[in-house]
Amino acid sequence: MDSVSLATGGLFFSWLAHDLEELATMPGWTHPLFDKVPFLPEDIRRHGCSREQVYLGIGLMGVLMAAASMDGYRTRGRSPVYQAALYGYGMHTFSHLGSAALARRYTPGVVTALPVVLPFWIFAKRTLRAHGVEMRPHRWVIPAFPVIAGTALGSAYLMTTGRSGGRRRKVKRP
Repeated sequence: MDSVSLATGGLFFSWLAHDLEELATMPGWTHPLFDKVPFLPEDIRRHGCSREQVYLGIGLMGVLMAAASMDGYRTRGRSPVYQAALYGYGMHTFSHLGSAALARRYTPGVVTALPVVLPFWIFAKRTLRAHGVEMRPHRWVIPAFPVIAGTALGSAYLMTTGRSGGRRRKVKRP
């Protein structure tokens, strides 16, 4: 496997390694600043995301990252979708660091942000540039990131809760 294939196909696997940490630590986790975000549902502010919401939200992002990674592999890194996903993935390192700094404690994803996300982003960008791929700046990715992540997590929330004022669905056990 050549370095361009590793930089493009590897985006998904780097994302997967990083999101396994979030998958393990995010359910039930609450950020101290959640209370200050008025548009969050009350149950999310109090109890964090449920396991089902986290699994579904990460799964939706996984589909997006897999598609972007495959498109990058197919186009040898020239795909605008791949480049935008790579840029957003790398830049979200700083949202993890900022979140942990604001919380003054561990936050899901911060442990793998520096040793996994940031080095892969730097490697992929350098590799593509070395192979003549013009890395176009995607300034719209930064404001789009919370919209995309919010859509994935919001969709997961709506799909896993009933229309009962945001309360969690009761699962009937046989």
